[in-house]
Amino acid sequence: MVDSIGAKAVTTQDRPVVPVRPTAQPANAAARQSETVQKQLELSALAFDFGKQPPVDTKRVEQVRQAISEGTYTLRPETIADRLLALKQSGNPKK
Repeated sequence: MVDSIGAKAVTTQDRPVVPVRPTAQPANAAARQSETVQKQLELSALAFDFGKQPPVDTKRVEQVRQAISEGTYTLRPETIADRLLALKQSGNPKK
């Protein structure tokens, strides 16, 4: 006998149901997760510490102030010009 073309009712005998067991995690998965959490906490603490500090090198500022007051701070026009050009080029490309 030939089956007709079209929808056909499916019975449980056609497709047996197999029970699914939960997969077991590797033995060191918990340890790796703990290490990852620990690293994230360390990085967060480090970022928080950086946020407390001013973004200025106070020692360098004091050295420059002292050199200016003593008259020993040298200005190099070439360096200033190079840095101004680099700043202009790294800015908005439309300008």
